[in-house]
Amino acid sequence: MQDYTSLVTGERDVSGYFNPEAGEQTPAQRGADANARALDQITERDLPTLAGLITDEASRFIRASAECRADARFLTSNGIAMSVPVMTAALLGEQVIHGLDIARASGTHWPISRHDALAVIDGVMAMVPDYIDRQRAAGKHVTYELRFRGGPTYWLRIDDGSAALGKPGGRADCWISADPVAFLLVGYGRVGQWGQILRGKLVAGGRAPWHGFAFGALITNP
Repeated sequence: MQDYTSLVTGERDVSGYFNPEAGEQTPAQRGADANARALDQITERDLPTLAGLITDEASRFIRASAECRADARFLTSNGIAMSVPVMTAALLGEQVIHGLDIARASGTHWPISRHDALAVIDGVMAMVPDYIDRQRAAGKHVTYELRFRGGPTYWLRIDDGSAALGKPGGRADCWISADPVAFLLVGYGRVGQWGQILRGKLVAGGRAPWHGFAFGALITNP
């Protein structure tokens, strides 16, 4: 969170983070490197103290981002240039998902609302083309229509290792009807897809519904 706040205030430039000797890295790999740096830099481990730091930093980010244009874009530590709305959704995802991790470890209930899941998905979907697994998507040509229950519909075209996000239109090869919370948890690798499919929370259809089973494997975890 400190990284994002420092980016919108102009205090930090992450372009020097990328190691040219590491070769071409995916956003997921760069994000893992950034997390490792953060763990080295932030030595505090007391949970109540950390909770206070997160609350304070969230307030600072909200104040700083309010001064930015909605279409302004900032290069982030995963190598993706994000707008303030996408950064906000990504930060919400961090709190929701890692809050779940902590709750599971401590045996605490941690509900995730449909509203929060849809807000995170709105930002995540903007980054999906950057998180496509190029090797697994190589040679594939398929159009997905992603229908989020109680929320919007997105159109995603996979084309030989690349991906493009667009507005729904025409005939998709495969549509996926998803409960937003289930989609979020599967996408972040917190639950497996098959349990959600059996519960009816993820349903695929269209002229080539079998592509729905492979969708999750085409995207690397944020």
